[in-house]
Amino acid sequence: MKNNELAIDLADVMELMLDAVCVVDRLGYFVFVSAAFETMFGYEPSEVIGKQMLNFVYADDKQKTLGTVNTIIAGQIQPRFENRWVRKDGEVVNVLWSARWSEKHQLRIAVAHDITERKRMEELLLYAAGHDDLTRLPNRTLLLDRLQTALTLAEREKEGLSVLFIDIDGFKGINDGYGHAAGDKLLQSIAARLTACIRKSDTVGRLGGDEFLVVLNKTTTAESVSIVAEKICAELAKAFMIDGSSFQIFSSIGIACYPENGKEPLELVQTADHAMYKAKHNGGDKVVFATHR
Repeated sequence: MKNNELAIDLADVMELMLDAVCVVDRLGYFVFVSAAFETMFGYEPSEVIGKQMLNFVYADDKQKTLGTVNTIIAGQIQPRFENRWVRKDGEVVNVLWSARWSEKHQLRIAVAHDITERKRMEELLLYAAGHDDLTRLPNRTLLLDRLQTALTLAEREKEGLSVLFIDIDGFKGINDGYGHAAGDKLLQSIAARLTACIRKSDTVGRLGGDEFLVVLNKTTTAESVSIVAEKICAELAKAFMIDGSSFQIFSSIGIACYPENGKEPLELVQTADHAMYKAKHNGGDKVVFATHR
């Protein structure tokens, strides 16, 4: 079959495409959008033709979008790029673009692929990798990462930092006597109380089992750290109501301070852990500071 025997209406092809096709002039104004544009962004073609493209881009992405557009117009290869757009209903859409500049027609042709669901799944996987399934607190991996970041900042700003290693006294007896379901709910309640005891700039996470870690930023004196630790002990000593039953627990807390007790994440965590065991060995329900090196 000869080419001229096969008449293809490109408009019909674009009507069938799931991805949106857009044509924009040098100044960034829409001159054409395909039918899929409405499905993806909620706007009918008549609502965007003649309008500035950047008006529909998510505010935080406008600057980088403009920079990418300029590189495309300049003839530089920019096969794909991502940004966020705002739908007519206000929802944010993550978009993967393929774009080319036509010097002959002085137009930019771009194809938009909706990757919002993919981004959502990536965020969920990233969250799951750094958080404890039960309490939703940062897990050991994320805790160490945040501690490293906090230490870097503390070193640069010449500030103090403290690590609190918290172990729940008597938790095993509750878990064994009332079952893991009750134990899990108790851990969730403990996590909530710990979170309420610290500032938003600090971090609380679960290392595993009944062990938690708190990172206190910008600590200036041992007294100020002790006040927070004693507050945690007092809050955790208050009765917990789980499925109609009242539970009484206590906590042993070991504290390591930067830079006196170490300058590396694991070093500080291990030192705080040793201090916590001293608290537990002395009967529990105590706060013990690590000795200076």
